[in-house]
Amino acid sequence: MSESVDQRLTRAVIPEEPRPPLALQVLRASRVWLVLLLSLAAWELLTRLLEIPNYLLPAPNRVIGELTDKPGLFLEGLRVTTIESVVAFAIAAIAGIVLGTLIARSPLTEELLYPYLNIIRVTPIVAIAPLLTIWLGHGMTPIIVVSSLIAFFPIVVGTVLGLKSVDRDLIDLMRILNASELITLRKIRLPNALPHLFSSFRISAPMAVIGTLVGEFVGGSRGLGYLLVAAEGQLNTSAVFLLVLMSAALGIVVFNVVVFFERRVVRWHPSARQ
Repeated sequence: MSESVDQRLTRAVIPEEPRPPLALQVLRASRVWLVLLLSLAAWELLTRLLEIPNYLLPAPNRVIGELTDKPGLFLEGLRVTTIESVVAFAIAAIAGIVLGTLIARSPLTEELLYPYLNIIRVTPIVAIAPLLTIWLGHGMTPIIVVSSLIAFFPIVVGTVLGLKSVDRDLIDLMRILNASELITLRKIRLPNALPHLFSSFRISAPMAVIGTLVGEFVGGSRGLGYLLVAAEGQLNTSAVFLLVLMSAALGIVVFNVVVFFERRVVRWHPSARQ
């Protein structure tokens, strides 16, 4: 089948970058894992040579042994924390985009709501987490609320900044074409806001994981945060190290998922090609 006009224009405007040699691709893909393996080897060697007590710095084999001894416990905690983080981020994204759009399009809304958003931003969420537990009870709900509040503000700011930074000439052109405000929003403002929005997602997605862990610290009965508090109370340093590494890995995965979608949705933007 022959290419359509849109496909030819897309290839002309966004040319495909030449692929590097296969050996270079393999090296780039494996260098992170190579550094990780070298770090683990150095960690293991250090603990053995210096005879560091396990309760201070457990060797990697003991940390891995915690996972192999009780895989169901830790994987279930990872599953719960992942669900809570994803739901909280989705709520923060929807609420942040809607509120950011209202603020960007209405000076009155900005004047009325921005002071309260700043109050939310500067309020330590850890301080109100126990209050949310009292109001909403134990379970996922207060944890998701805490996580959403932590991840919410960057998305609002990114949405407002993106919608307000549109080239005025494009807006004037749409007015000359007698386009409605809805069409202008869909065709001009939202595409212009996407790079700013994904930049805020890069910040908010890992923050949602942090917020979930904070909520689990305070009032959780499941999840990585709850297990971390329990392991700390038992002075089980190996389990603490394992849970910290699992939490960090979850944050890295969430961040890279956002980057993955960013490179496909806004591949025309320079930030998506880096």
